[in-house]
Amino acid sequence: MGIQDIGDNVRRHMKIRGLTIPQLSAKMGMGTAALSNLLNGKAEPKSSTLIKLSEALAVPFQDLLADAPQLQSLRFRTGKTLSGREKAERDQLRHDTAIWLSDYQFLEKSLGDKRPFELADIREDDPSKAALAVRKKLEVVADDPIYDISALMEKAGIKLRLRAFGFKKTFGLSVGEDDGGPAIVVNAEPGISVERQIFTIAHELGHLILHKSSYDAARDIEDANEELAANSFAGVFLIPNEGLLKEWEESKGLHWVDRVLHVKKRYKVSYMTVLVRLMQLYPELRDRPLIAEFRSAYALLYKHDLKAHYEPEAIQDPVATDDPQELDTSDLVEDRFARLVRDAYDKELISISRAGEMLNHSLEDMRTLVRAWQAL
Repeated sequence: MGIQDIGDNVRRHMKIRGLTIPQLSAKMGMGTAALSNLLNGKAEPKSSTLIKLSEALAVPFQDLLADAPQLQSLRFRTGKTLSGREKAERDQLRHDTAIWLSDYQFLEKSLGDKRPFELADIREDDPSKAALAVRKKLEVVADDPIYDISALMEKAGIKLRLRAFGFKKTFGLSVGEDDGGPAIVVNAEPGISVERQIFTIAHELGHLILHKSSYDAARDIEDANEELAANSFAGVFLIPNEGLLKEWEESKGLHWVDRVLHVKKRYKVSYMTVLVRLMQLYPELRDRPLIAEFRSAYALLYKHDLKAHYEPEAIQDPVATDDPQELDTSDLVEDRFARLVRDAYDKELISISRAGEMLNHSLEDMRTLVRAWQAL
């Protein structure tokens, strides 16, 4: 850990909280010149200064001392302009992801429970064929929905994390094997539907399969063609042609909006995913503004617009009464990391405070969780 790392850590948390140097100086009772010297690596802070910084920024003391870890095989890109605060959130996310992967590797090694990447040998360039090859490799029945994508990623040897990004201009990132992956981190910001998060996992999986050579942390602008390919992969992976044709035909007695919602429910995806897959499957739909038509028809039928990422509920219909229930946060849970933390704690490989650090819990919250572990 160097002086510059402390300055970078403080700047990152300042931007996230929207604090200027004068504002932070006032909160700490410290001169602006002294704070500027600290931020620029020109002065080594005293312990008392770090405590004041920790309190003023409302971050754990150790976060200010952390080395700035680097990920090289990172894919974290957006086609939208980020504000200064959002860039700081992005940098913090990169930092947190590197620490999370380091902790993950430590736990796997300590417990002898490292999972190989089961999809590493898939070399298919065509998105649709690659998606079907992955389904086959992971033993998903040809036209079945992906009932538990989190468990499927665990089976494939992919580390998965759900985390609020602090902004909604990008939905996910992925990390290659060179940095302890493959790993996928999904934006769980409030307002982003579970369906959208599931699609993001499938989309990032597409990048891991199709674009292995393009993992470069220095690139932060999306490649339009690679994004389209990953979207195509995700669509076929989540709703294979055979299943879509079957469900669309069986529901033809319903209003077309309800047919879309029926497929949405069956395959645990967003309405947008269903519409895009329909346009891919039926060439005659490609020249129509199908998404706009659906939104308009839905508003007339259900008296609700589809603005601001609103995800309509799937319908309860008699076509298939054994369909999965409505999606909520319980439909997307990543639990392997927490399970490894518990195993390491139970085997006395880590302390309760170290377990709390890994799970981002306070010591008090960690003690409560340990009691819950031991209750059953």
